[in-house]
Amino acid sequence: MAESVLNNQPMDTALGRTAVGNHQGSASAILTGRAVVLVFLVSILLHLGGLVVMFFIVFPFAPPEKADEPMVHVELVGDPDATSFSTSPSPNQSEQPLAVDPKPPHFTPERFESLSGLSESTKTDLPIIGVGTGGGDFSQYGLTVGGAGPEFFGLGGTARGARKIVYVVDRSGSMLDTFQHVRAEMRRSISALRRSQKFHVIFFNAGQPLEKSPRRLVSAIRAQKQKFFRFLQSVYPEGSTDPAPAMRRAFATEPDLIYFLTDGEFPKTLISKIDRWNKDKSVMIFTVAYFDRSGAALLEEIARRNNGQFKFVSENDLP
Repeated sequence: MAESVLNNQPMDTALGRTAVGNHQGSASAILTGRAVVLVFLVSILLHLGGLVVMFFIVFPFAPPEKADEPMVHVELVGDPDATSFSTSPSPNQSEQPLAVDPKPPHFTPERFESLSGLSESTKTDLPIIGVGTGGGDFSQYGLTVGGAGPEFFGLGGTARGARKIVYVVDRSGSMLDTFQHVRAEMRRSISALRRSQKFHVIFFNAGQPLEKSPRRLVSAIRAQKQKFFRFLQSVYPEGSTDPAPAMRRAFATEPDLIYFLTDGEFPKTLISKIDRWNKDKSVMIFTVAYFDRSGAALLEEIARRNNGQFKFVSENDLP
């Protein structure tokens, strides 16, 4: 029995060693798995850190994104397959070139207003520069209105900068037989004024000057022209001749140009009065001796001293 126990002791001891060895092997295997997981986590953290570094280093230097370009949508109208196209024949060098009219079409104020389609109610003086009032006055900046100047019996076409025009017209009794021609010429002259211009008319005899209300310059728009034409029909010649009060009134309106028409003599003192009223010669005066040369010398002197022109109008000059 004792031997058996002794004999069995090595066996038990061997078994114990085997068990201990197996236990140590299992612990070694467990430690190895944890190390792998730890390495895997460290690898992930390192990759994430690399991505963060690349984001802050590379992204600021990336090229900017291009803006979206607009897309053009094309819609075909009709049947393109059914449309036939023909090419133009080659030009014949022997053919004469087409004639081109160098003159543009002439637009009178009435024609322009008829094309504009504006009703009479809309053509009123509005306190807006360029609308209704005939536009702004740019002469103070050295600019003048384009085109030819106003005309009255053929005078004034060279006065391109004239924007404010006053007509001083004789209505004395000696004009009775020929006044209808003056009416016609006044209608033609005022009708041709541009909307950028202003006008006023003063009729004179030996009494007080005759003027349409308001007694001042008004814009040369259609409504104002029509009002004056109705007033013109009520003006008839009578009395004798004294243009001085009418000329004084004309200068009071501060015009650029004065047309002075008369058919008779008048006091020579008018010349010295005009010299006082027009000291700086800023107002041009164009004079017309109408059917009578008795006052032609004085009229010519007035025009010469005031940067204007003189003309004698006879029956042959009427249309």
